[in-house]
Amino acid sequence: MRWWAKCAVVVAALILLAAAWLAWEAGRLPGTDEIRHQLFTQRAPRGQGTWVPLWAVSPKLQSAVVLWEDPAFFHHSGLDYSEIARAARMDLRAGSYRRGASTITQQVAKNLFLTSEKTMTRKIREAILAKRIERALSKDEILTVYLNIAEWGNGIVGAEAASQRYFGKAAIDLNWAEAAMLAGILPNPQLWNPCIDPSRAKQARHAVLTKLLNSQSISWQEFQDADAAPHGSCHDFAVPGLDNKR
Repeated sequence: MRWWAKCAVVVAALILLAAAWLAWEAGRLPGTDEIRHQLFTQRAPRGQGTWVPLWAVSPKLQSAVVLWEDPAFFHHSGLDYSEIARAARMDLRAGSYRRGASTITQQVAKNLFLTSEKTMTRKIREAILAKRIERALSKDEILTVYLNIAEWGNGIVGAEAASQRYFGKAAIDLNWAEAAMLAGILPNPQLWNPCIDPSRAKQARHAVLTKLLNSQSISWQEFQDADAAPHGSCHDFAVPGLDNKR
């Protein structure tokens, strides 16, 4: 057998092994029925928070979060392949894992079903689950779940708890400045937390507002008003067990 034929056999064997491993991994993960059952029969966020329907979250916060976290959310089927390619190029240039490419759906998969370990195996499981979540739930349902399980620092889970904590109001009542502040916290709740570093949090808010302006989601006047608004403060609110120290 010639060398190229031997190479072809080896490659084919590796492909078959990879396919078998993927099928085995997929079989171990929750199916669409189990996903839907788990997400909508156990509506209790981890940590401290309050589950609210999508209509109880300000459309401004919904827009800011989607634009900042996953601009292609309403167009992809769980995975954003262009963002994956961009992240891969950045990681290759850096020689290490620097940039994630997780969609909102992938974050739901990770937060509810997986660990936070940065391994290829976990990312593959996350991708499989994201596809299944997209088949099990509508986009509005996925966004509802995400907004209720997202972590906003200080033990706060969910948009309602975050709104009460940082602004002393219900999530439905958030304005553009407040919505941009909360969206800016999401990538790193400790780094961009206004209770920890108000100046850095305002920088994140400015970046979100700039993206909203560039996408024509807000007017120039709305941008100016929101960018000049106070950053808010940390308010006490009645969620048992929450650490309300300022």
